[in-house]
Amino acid sequence: MKNILAYCRPGFEKDCAAELAQVSSEKGFYGYAKVVPDAGYVIFCFDQTEEIEGLIKQLDFNRLIFARQIIAINDLVDLEPGARVESLLEAARQLPLAEEVWVETADTNDAKALSGLIKKLDKPLRLGWKKSGVLRNKAVGVRHHVFLLDGENAYLGVSYAACRSEFPMGIRRLRFPAAGPSRSTLKLEEAFLQFIPEQKRATDLVEGMWAVDLGAAPGGWAYQFVKRNIHVIAVDNGPMQKALMSTGLVEHEKADGFKFEPPYTVDWLVCDMVERPIMVAELMAKWLANRWTHRAIFNLKLPMKKRYQEVMLCLELIENHLKKAGVAYHYQAKHLYHDREEITICIIAQ
Repeated sequence: MKNILAYCRPGFEKDCAAELAQVSSEKGFYGYAKVVPDAGYVIFCFDQTEEIEGLIKQLDFNRLIFARQIIAINDLVDLEPGARVESLLEAARQLPLAEEVWVETADTNDAKALSGLIKKLDKPLRLGWKKSGVLRNKAVGVRHHVFLLDGENAYLGVSYAACRSEFPMGIRRLRFPAAGPSRSTLKLEEAFLQFIPEQKRATDLVEGMWAVDLGAAPGGWAYQFVKRNIHVIAVDNGPMQKALMSTGLVEHEKADGFKFEPPYTVDWLVCDMVERPIMVAELMAKWLANRWTHRAIFNLKLPMKKRYQEVMLCLELIENHLKKAGVAYHYQAKHLYHDREEITICIIAQ
């Protein structure tokens, strides 16, 4: 495989490309990005002839910030009218064997018009893959992706379990809870699911823990703790949802989130304040360096330009503070589906 195709939120193509350029060069792979504004994907072309699958397997998906999905591809496949499956199958014979095949598009309004074609192609494509022997149960962890651009063109690629999303189009779709105080609750729910492995949730999100929510009102993020019977100190001058307060699990502190200090070390700190990202990064670093919390999940509201560069500045600031304080930590960062002009970062102090 020669190139990489990364799905992203429309409008974030340049940021996704900048990140791919940096992480690939750090691994010794160099190339250039093909970016179409608001397309919802990026093609990164490499100068080397080495197999790009090797690069993908070296990456940590939860530390690829702007990529929703990442696959290795070759050239664009022309789809013959009336023989689309056959065109794709011919190209698939050049790929490694896979255990499954997905048909996808970009997350754009134009691409939504292809939903009918996807339904039409899905069953015959899977049958064709099976009959041809391209799909094999022994090809564990390998998946083929058909990424439709339109009815005449598609990219055919490969993803590996070592570094990919396990959701179609890289989108984890969640249902808004009826009792949720605001739709922002889905951000924290997605963050928990993305950053905390299922086997760790029994130790990292435990009944009886204590959390602090900075900028809590009306309680969208606090709700995610309350439904797990975790106590919350909700810090905000604004009002909290009455139903949330009636649970007895929430203490409302009417205070400035930048000035509040906890009375004791808490298990979790969360923050979704609309402030400059560097200010939020400074605040999070302060909490972790002072060991006021063991874990933190927070959003950085990004500027309109050079968003990836801004994220790197924030992460560097946090690293410098925690290194100086002697705090070892592990972080993950992601532009989640339920985020908008922001990214979510999870830091676990060790």
